Amino acid sequence: MPDLKQSGGGGACRVAVIWIDWYPYHVARMQGLCSAPTLSGRVSGVELVGGVGVHAGLKFRADLPGDLPVTTLMPEGNWSTANHWKLAWMLWRQLDRLNPEAVLVPGYYTLPGIAAALWARLHGRISILMTESAAYDHARRPGRELLKRLMLRALFDRAVVGGRDHAEYLRQLGFAPESVSRFYDVVDNDYFAAGAAEARRASSAQQHNLRERYFLYVGRLAPEKNVAGLLRAWLQYRAEGGTWDLVLAGDGPERLLLEETLSRSEIGDSVRITGLCTAKQLLPLYAFASAFVLASTREPWGLVVNEAMASGLPVIATDHCGCANDLLRDSGCGEIVPVGNEPALTLALHRMAQHTPATRAAMARAARERIRDFSPWRFGLEVASVVDRIQAHAQRWPQEEAL
Repeated sequence: MPDLKQSGGGGACRVAVIWIDWYPYHVARMQGLCSAPTLSGRVSGVELVGGVGVHAGLKFRADLPGDLPVTTLMPEGNWSTANHWKLAWMLWRQLDRLNPEAVLVPGYYTLPGIAAALWARLHGRISILMTESAAYDHARRPGRELLKRLMLRALFDRAVVGGRDHAEYLRQLGFAPESVSRFYDVVDNDYFAAGAAEARRASSAQQHNLRERYFLYVGRLAPEKNVAGLLRAWLQYRAEGGTWDLVLAGDGPERLLLEETLSRSEIGDSVRITGLCTAKQLLPLYAFASAFVLASTREPWGLVVNEAMASGLPVIATDHCGCANDLLRDSGCGEIVPVGNEPALTLALHRMAQHTPATRAAMARAARERIRDFSPWRFGLEVASVVDRIQAHAQRWPQEEAL
């Protein structure tokens, strides 16, 4: 049981939350933490690098609001070139300065992350793992899984995860179910809902160089996203009489391959590749899309699905998207297809396009309703509940020992 007798009180830091580089959804999560009544004014953020993060060559970092209590350890640093030993030391010193009651640690696979968990352990603080790993993400080796089980038991008191698949994987690794909370994978739903609604009100698809009906994908153009497979399934859909276009919003290592495929197709002009988009630039794409598709072969969660659902879009996703069981199954707002099954994906595209306007409107309402629970506010309450419960138990501990 962590020893919390030295912490808390007044304006002391209750929670320090760490991420490598902060994207808009990290900012939203931080705001959710700050909105929790028992954490308000007592949350501090730590960003490891302010340059390019874990996605080499692509910078997704957001400009951080000036009133957000976040310290960047290496403002000009890039994750791939930074000295991780130095980062771990800088993070340790920052935690010494903050002296938080709890540390939210982003995974167990980096040196700074391990350092943060060790700091919490050695200082008698609460160590909370933030993870979205599922059993099907990678091929699992028994020896490595045993080592991971021992590491998790040694480093972490609690965990907060995206959903069912991630909680089940932690259970397989020896985490007690009651030690795992959900609602880690959230975005600013209100931003996307309001932005898409305003785009529909104030403009038209044509004004944004968009067709009347199109499937939308948002994300990196990378192998694990299976955008090439989505394109092949869509080309087959069109060959079989489908009429909807395809918009691919993103950039990445497979862009040239996709463009070469389109250059050989007679309907290549029905596909638009936008390049990397900011959250603001995505709003009209979400606003006028008819459906969203995520065909990934490996996807820890898929936060773009949250964004699409908040914007009122029905969704098609593979069963290897970590969000599928929590957001789509039995939701009435989309469909789950087997990973890597392009004929099944083509059929799903047909089914989606054949829905009546009334059915799609009902799916849009169901999407907004389902995503409502997955909010930054809910994430903040989950973390606050964990910290409050552990602290309350720790404060009772000396009394129980005396009895």
